[in-house]
Amino acid sequence: MGQNAARNTTGKLTRFLWAAVIFLAFIGFAVAARRTIVLLKPAATAPSRNPAANVDAHFASEQILVLAHVVPAMLFMILGPLQFVRRLRAKHPRFHRWSGRIFLASSAVVGITGLRLALGKTIGGLDEKAAIFLFGTLFLIALAKAFWHALRRQFARHREWMIRGYAIGLAVAAIRPIVAMFFAAAVMQGQKPHPEQFFGTAFWIGFTLQMIAAEIWINYTREPAASQAANRIPAGVASPGTT
Repeated sequence: MGQNAARNTTGKLTRFLWAAVIFLAFIGFAVAARRTIVLLKPAATAPSRNPAANVDAHFASEQILVLAHVVPAMLFMILGPLQFVRRLRAKHPRFHRWSGRIFLASSAVVGITGLRLALGKTIGGLDEKAAIFLFGTLFLIALAKAFWHALRRQFARHREWMIRGYAIGLAVAAIRPIVAMFFAAAVMQGQKPHPEQFFGTAFWIGFTLQMIAAEIWINYTREPAASQAANRIPAGVASPGTT
């Protein structure tokens, strides 16, 4: 009974986690796609009816750099969840290997361009800059360590660092609902929303919550060292991108 209850609890948590990941990945993809469309076809959004007109104008000032950031971000959002599908990894190792490489390359571009964008003017000022530099650096470190452990066939450690890296990347999507709540709170109080007042705070909240969630899941699902050794994938089957 105890084992069945534990399996049921794990199953429910896994389904909830997947629902949250897919939801955030959808938000992240939609945000990146909209930004791409607005930058390439500014007339697609009528300024008079666009509540994000000021934000759009901010990003339009660095069009090329922003496009270099958001286009690979769409690949990040699409390919990220696929890295954690165990059945896909087992049945189609070659696809997993190449999608993992594309994912890591896209992630590197996203992280580097994100840090470069933070050097310029940001909506949330110093608060936003600090959050981007801290978590953007952790993002790149996490994915570099994931790649490092994959090369050394340390797949349990690889999985953990992939979870950390993807969670930080998904935080960009998690920040959007948080920003929306700040907007809604200001409107409900009869005030005009001023993004510069809460963008930085939203970034800190989103990144921190995502990192906490990642560590909880890693510790909850971590296998004992003996099990990790027993489940080691045979040589020639796995490669960078295995999770």
